Order: sequence, then structure tokens, then C-alpha cells
Amino acid sequence: MPDGSSGAPRQGWLNTADGFFTREAHLAYDWIEDGGSDAHRGLARLHYPLSRRLWAGLEVPFIREIEGGTGFGDVGLTTQMMFVENRDLSLNAGVGFEFPTGDDDTAVGFFGPDVFGFVPQINLWTDLGAGVALRGRLSYVLREDEGVDGFAANVALGQTITGAEATPFGQFTYYLSANLFEPEEGSTFFSLTPGIRTRLAGDLFFLAGVEVPVINRSDYFDQRVIAQFVYGF
Repeated sequence: MPDGSSGAPRQGWLNTADGFFTREAHLAYDWIEDGGSDAHRGLARLHYPLSRRLWAGLEVPFIREIEGGTGFGDVGLTTQMMFVENRDLSLNAGVGFEFPTGDDDTAVGFFGPDVFGFVPQINLWTDLGAGVALRGRLSYVLREDEGVDGFAANVALGQTITGAEATPFGQFTYYLSANLFEPEEGSTFFSLTPGIRTRLAGDLFFLAGVEVPVINRSDYFDQRVIAQFVYGF
């Protein structure tokens, strides 16, 4: 689909959902700080539309390190079906799967348990005008471990302020993403992630953001810094 009527592009942002289909390869890095402890993770992703109505995304955390322990992470696979799509609105729904492929000694703390997970979801994107896009997700996380199931919600708002040709600041976008997770047991998680996205050259983009929990921080982490390169094809 083309950009929205006001110029808001259908583009991926950090720590939020896509209500549209993309065909991209991602290379991302996360650094998480929690007091005196640090965690690092490298991620590779592939997003590919199988048709105008079907899409699949594969996520491979090829390395994660926690307090000196290094290992592989949990592979994720998401499938989605498009229900509504016009120039200014996209709505899809699907299911995300988390597979327990990670190493046990790097599964504690920041990156959760190495167990099978099932995440039904519905995703929205819309152009609000003036290059502003609103997007979000409603989902429910189901995992094999008791106590880690829960309701999750995301909403993000951002504005694209330059045209695609203005590289290395093409389609420069700033946004704010809010994430809520309400587990069946334990404390509520709520975070804010300010971020940016810019076109470096051609179909290569750079994204950066910082996620900060704003409640119950002591139960989760202090901050998460995310950097990502995206190549569209």
C-alpha cells in the first residue's frame, strides 16, 4: 500500500506493533540495565508477506548475554491475516509463537523463561493527518509456566517530518510507544519508549529508542536501549 493520505508511511517502529505487512530484514541490538546487572541481546528478523492477505515474521535471538553467561535465545514465529486495508487504515490479526530454543543459563531475569508461548493478537495502523500515524496491539500471552500469562496492550503515536528523498534523514520519524502487561500473577508492567526512525540510503533504515518502565521498575529493569538496522526488499 502507498503512504497514508497525509504522507504517514507504513513503516516499522521499535517496541510497537505493525497493523500492516512489511517485507524487510532486521538486525537489532538490545542493552538492558537493571541496577548493577547488564544484559545484551542480538536479534535477526525476517518479515515476508505470503500474499496480500497472509504474512509471516521470523525472529531469531542469535546471542544473549546475562551476567557473563552467553547463549542462544528463544525463536519466535508470527503469522497474520489482513482484514481491513485501505490508504489510511490497516487492521490485521494473528498468532505469535515462542519456542523454547534458548539456553537455560541465560533465560532468567530480563528475557523470561525458555518455555513455549502462544500470543493471539490484533494490530492496527492508521494515518491521522499531518504525517501522524497511530498504531497499536491488543494481545494475550499464554505460556507453559504458570504465573507468566497475561494481557498485553500497546499504543504508539508518531510523526514523519521529511520526505523519502531527504537521506540520510529521509522519512525521519519521531514517536512514543507505550506498553502495558498485566500478568495473572505479579506486578503490572508499564513502559514508555521514545524512538526515531530515519532512511540512511536507498532501502536501508536506522532505528533507535530507549524503553523506560514507569511503574514497578524494581520488579523489572531500569532501562532498555535498542538500536536496529532495517533493509526493505
